[in-house]
Amino acid sequence: MNATPSMLICDDEEELAHELGEYFASLGWRVALAITAEQAIAQLTGGLAPQVLITDLRIGAVDGRLVVAEARSLPPALRPALVIIITGHVMHNVTAADLDSDFLYVKPVDPTDVLDDIGSFLASVAPPPA
Repeated sequence: MNATPSMLICDDEEELAHELGEYFASLGWRVALAITAEQAIAQLTGGLAPQVLITDLRIGAVDGRLVVAEARSLPPALRPALVIIITGHVMHNVTAADLDSDFLYVKPVDPTDVLDDIGSFLASVAPPPA
């Protein structure tokens, strides 16, 4: 695992993507942004290898599940350890697992909640100290 935590944020709401990215960058994260699903997929398949992928569910005409599917199909060394979907749509009876993600948030997203969940998740999958 990299010493500097990394993430890719994909959201067609540019202001939200930038605000979320700035929040995590201010905490020492290496953040890449994508405003389209195609940009996110190109970064993922181009070897970006973020620890965390945060993607909107509806990215223009593309479904964010396509971004998640591409991320999940990468070789293990390039695959994000954690996938988060955010959406502006209320989704009744839908869970993160239904969308092949680890967490599902409805906008507006509180970045401190996201940070807490990321920290807990990554701590739970970290290898034990040698």
